[in-house]
Amino acid sequence: MTTKRNTSPASSRLRRGVRRTIDWVLGFHGSPEQVARGMAIGVFFAFTPPLGFQMIASAIVATLTYSNRATAIAAVWITNPFTALPIYLATYRIGRYFTPNYPTLDLKQRLAAIVVDEKGEWLNLAQQVRELTSLGEETLVPMFIGGFIVGLVLAVIAYILTLMVIVLGKRRLHLPGREPHRP
Repeated sequence: MTTKRNTSPASSRLRRGVRRTIDWVLGFHGSPEQVARGMAIGVFFAFTPPLGFQMIASAIVATLTYSNRATAIAAVWITNPFTALPIYLATYRIGRYFTPNYPTLDLKQRLAAIVVDEKGEWLNLAQQVRELTSLGEETLVPMFIGGFIVGLVLAVIAYILTLMVIVLGKRRLHLPGREPHRP
């Protein structure tokens, strides 16, 4: 008996996208642990402002921990000019939950100024840092605390998922790689 697969265009695109992502992860050099650590480092720093600092910090930490730098830098791009505002708002709101002594502010306009100027043009790293520091302690402390919490949780998840994708993907595709030690 054969089962009929869902072959709608949307499911085909999704399947191709998942396959490309798996191929991308499997293509990184290093042990599965090095690649997974790099992914976790990049995901962690993706939730810390400002955008340009994230790549530099993730590359330095990946180097110091003997992790895959390319994976760390690539994962940072979770936060990009298109996703920065919702991520900054979410990390601020989560950080506010853990910092009840700070006043609640409506930050949508102020946080948008970190990413784009009044003309709608993207800001460079120096401009972002200047705008970010102008927000003040009542904004920055909750944002960084929220970013740390979200980044840490998602980094652990990213590490586990990346390790699983690499180990299971290489095993299933019979690719060379480090196999787990069996007694």
